Amino acid sequence: MAPQTQKAGGYAQPKRIESLDSVRGLAALAVLLGHTIAVLAWPNYLVGWAGFPVVNILFDGRSAVTMFFVLSGFVLSRPYLVQTPTGQAPRRMFIPTFYLRRFTRIWIPWFFVFCLSAIMRRYLFRSYHTDPPMSELFKHFWSSALSISSFFRQCAFMLHNASQQLLPQDWTLGVELKGSALIPVFIFLVRRHILFLFAAAVPLLAFIPTGSYYVSFILGVFAASHYNLIESIMHRLAFPLKCGILAFGVLLYQTRLWTSHLWGDSVIADHFAWCICSIGCLIIITASLGSDRIQAALSHGMLVFLGRISYSVYLLQVIVLLCVLPPLMHWFNMIGVRSMAVLMPLAVFISVFVTVVSAAFAYRIVEVPSMALGHWSSSFIQRRFLRRSTKSEIQQKAT
Repeated sequence: MAPQTQKAGGYAQPKRIESLDSVRGLAALAVLLGHTIAVLAWPNYLVGWAGFPVVNILFDGRSAVTMFFVLSGFVLSRPYLVQTPTGQAPRRMFIPTFYLRRFTRIWIPWFFVFCLSAIMRRYLFRSYHTDPPMSELFKHFWSSALSISSFFRQCAFMLHNASQQLLPQDWTLGVELKGSALIPVFIFLVRRHILFLFAAAVPLLAFIPTGSYYVSFILGVFAASHYNLIESIMHRLAFPLKCGILAFGVLLYQTRLWTSHLWGDSVIADHFAWCICSIGCLIIITASLGSDRIQAALSHGMLVFLGRISYSVYLLQVIVLLCVLPPLMHWFNMIGVRSMAVLMPLAVFISVFVTVVSAAFAYRIVEVPSMALGHWSSSFIQRRFLRRSTKSEIQQKAT
């Protein structure tokens, strides 16, 4: 089945795949649930089951981040790699505006939440006595004063000290920007030969400590370059077989759970787990693209909505976990609610509800305008560039 495209500016523009928005939204929810469980020191009998196979998916934030990177590689490269109908040219990449759109899309909402976090830390962040108490990990958050140096280092995603960072989870955004910067290179390589694309993973893994992160982007680009073939093959398969492929992807997605039991948390084990988990993400995406039933399930309105606001969910969660959840847990304790079996579902509900509602507002007032600014500024620059190029060509022909 050929992918649907719409014509934009004379070039083929593939339509948005809503099911992938839902996958991103579910990944963001997993990060939020994992942090919600981690913010308080719950008894082991309540949280131990979170480490069970399959159940672990709901709370495995690190694997969810792997899914973010694979999805980014796929979504960012697909408009330039999708096969186009006869008579339509593939979309051309103008690298300056490609980078500009990524910067406005990522940095502007981040800076809004960064400033909001500074305000919340100054006026609402307090230490509360709660039962269960704050976990040792989260006690470390926001424990150091914000200096001018740390302010500018955070603005460039160069600070990796959770005690000083207002958004400790934003280490992924630095990787996201670097991975986005490599997307034009990956597109160039895959257009030459698929082996060139995978060959690029070798120096990344060999010489860059965080090279495994960029393998995720490479796999996303690979999926985008073979989108038509993958979709065609998957649609011929019987539904039970598609479910089996999806189950295999889920198994690989949980690689980190297996490697932590076998090899602990060594650096090599983490790199191995990240790469295999990325393959699992690729298989999950493949299964969702190739099955009308899976796509229909993922295209449910609530899941698509969660996907659209997933970036704000990711950004706002630490504010909720540090400034909203502790005082409410303290209040529940004060009125006599101390049962862990009651408090834990309450904590999860409050965390998810407040974060999602806040994210919906942030999406409307920050993300939508930042995306509009990115599109407007890139269109303006491209028009000016094309106008100058046309004038230059006319002058060259005249001479």
